[in-house]
Amino acid sequence: MKQKLKKLFIIDGYAILYRAHYALIRNPLITSYGFHTSALFGFTNQLIKIIKDENPDYLVCAFDSKEKTFRHKIYSDYKANRPEMPEELQKQIPHLWELLDGMNIPVLRKPGYEADDIIGTVTESVLDKKIQSYIVSGDKDFMQLINDKIFLYTPGKRNSAPDIYDKDGVIKKWGLPPEKIIDLLALMGDSSDNVPGVAGVGVKTAVKLLKEYDNIESVLDNASKISNKRVHNGLMNGRDKAFLSKELVTIIKDVDVDTNVENFLLKSFDQEALGKKFEELEFYALLKYLAIDAPETFTKKEEKNYQTILDLKALKEMVDELKNAKYVSIDLETTSVNPMLAEIVGISVSYNKNSAFYIPILYPEKKKNNFGVNDLEVVLSIMKEFLENKDIRKIGQNIKYDALILYRHGVKVSNIFLDTMIAAHILNPAAKSYKLDALSIEFLNYNMVPIEDLIGKGKDQITMDLVPLDKISYYAAEDADIVFQLAEIFAPKLEENGQLNFFADIEMPLIDVLMKMENEGVYVDEDLLNEMSLNIGERLDLLVKEIYNIAEEEFNINSTQQLAKILFDDLKLTQIKKRSTAENVLKELVNEHELPELILSYRKLNKLKNTYIDALPASINKNTKRIHCIRIYYKFYFFELINFGELRDLK
Repeated sequence: MKQKLKKLFIIDGYAILYRAHYALIRNPLITSYGFHTSALFGFTNQLIKIIKDENPDYLVCAFDSKEKTFRHKIYSDYKANRPEMPEELQKQIPHLWELLDGMNIPVLRKPGYEADDIIGTVTESVLDKKIQSYIVSGDKDFMQLINDKIFLYTPGKRNSAPDIYDKDGVIKKWGLPPEKIIDLLALMGDSSDNVPGVAGVGVKTAVKLLKEYDNIESVLDNASKISNKRVHNGLMNGRDKAFLSKELVTIIKDVDVDTNVENFLLKSFDQEALGKKFEELEFYALLKYLAIDAPETFTKKEEKNYQTILDLKALKEMVDELKNAKYVSIDLETTSVNPMLAEIVGISVSYNKNSAFYIPILYPEKKKNNFGVNDLEVVLSIMKEFLENKDIRKIGQNIKYDALILYRHGVKVSNIFLDTMIAAHILNPAAKSYKLDALSIEFLNYNMVPIEDLIGKGKDQITMDLVPLDKISYYAAEDADIVFQLAEIFAPKLEENGQLNFFADIEMPLIDVLMKMENEGVYVDEDLLNEMSLNIGERLDLLVKEIYNIAEEEFNINSTQQLAKILFDDLKLTQIKKRSTAENVLKELVNEHELPELILSYRKLNKLKNTYIDALPASINKNTKRIHCIRIYYKFYFFELINFGELRDLK
């Protein structure tokens, strides 16, 4: 019976840390005391996920050292184009070592070498053992190490599965086996590491050359036979750079580091130490993995009085109560984030802390109508009186969305007093997120039910009308309740800061204006757009042919790297900013050569066609036959403005 191989997972430490940092760059995790933790959380969560899903026998992390490596000694510009580590990420590093220590995961570093070399050494050292090695990284360089017992494990995004590359996977991606990856990287270079490669040789050309000539030495020896002028010149003049690049991209496999795999045996976490660290960093979700309760101050659920309204009598009694309220928070559960397409799933309201009502309209287990022939019509007809009552202040989170949907159904929400999302922005314009759950944690120290618990993520995500009533009732009532509680905090803060008049006189009245504008929409002549699309498409085809003719080869015009090679390596144009092909740079280069101006024209037409002309018809609402320019960001509202005059000129 064949013995099962054990599994070694070796983590490319900084690669996974950076990946986690940038994955949450738009909505970073920040503690209640203002410390950024996105990278730490993402990194730790990834390790826990690997342990949970893959059940490794051995686990170790490899990191680059601070010192310059041998590669910098042979090529001073190696990785010279890389920006410094962001300050908020730098500050997280000391905590990273403490987290790894608490998880009992060994760390390998070696002055003068990169994590790549340590990983290459460790995986090489266990080849003669009954162990399969999985390199956890997104770095293509590791593909040179892949064989029957070494695999590249690239974590998936969000809930997607990881990509696990074996030898066939490498061939599928590059058209070449692992043993030719070093030569491939040497020929095409690597802009991320500032490896020069050979001028005029891109990915496709490098693959073609290696298929024909087998290795880089043979490619260079046969350079005189290459008919493509650009590639020919690059190979003839780039022999030294080719071999330099090969040395730079080759992963070392004999670094003097600990390779005793028994030292990498997966151990139990130090529950106490790790639990304290998780609490310090406010990783409350990860505490659940440790079977440790989060601090009471964070998770304590105060006694909630959430009621689900399921009959006409209870609905009327609720409305009678609302008539006497100082202000009422409103929240709709719907089937879409687009208010012009959304169907109302249910309505929640709150006028007291820890108290709320939920009126369901659609839910999967519904057998009959609760309120009449048409539940939605009946509910809105009864709630209309208080919703349109100018004496009752209305509050909400992004209340324009709810108001627009109600407006579509003949209900004009009046006296909009406070939008918690806008209020939060006024109070702190520099905040990274104005989502309700983020505001709840920041101002109420309360962790709300995640929406993912109801609808899931990714391809398996469902709409709110498919969520069971017991789940959506609590979730929806909680939304209204939290909005009410936040409003009680924000209103005094705005007044204290002297911002209340601006908020009340400018921001809140604008909601009604924007809502009506969005509801009205804009008429667009679809036939005219189709005609313009064909016209511009023909002009683009001519431009592309002209660009290829001048460049003397076909390339991806939209690739800044490929364009940079042609402009600065082949045509030797002035590098105003290091290999930049930005619009302002191209404008400065128009006097040096005709190609930059053609590229600018191509970009202008291509953007107009793809971003506007071709995209606009898909945005036409099938019901209204108009485009409703609705864009909601967490910091502000904005309409995407289009220069129709410019479009008209292109007809």
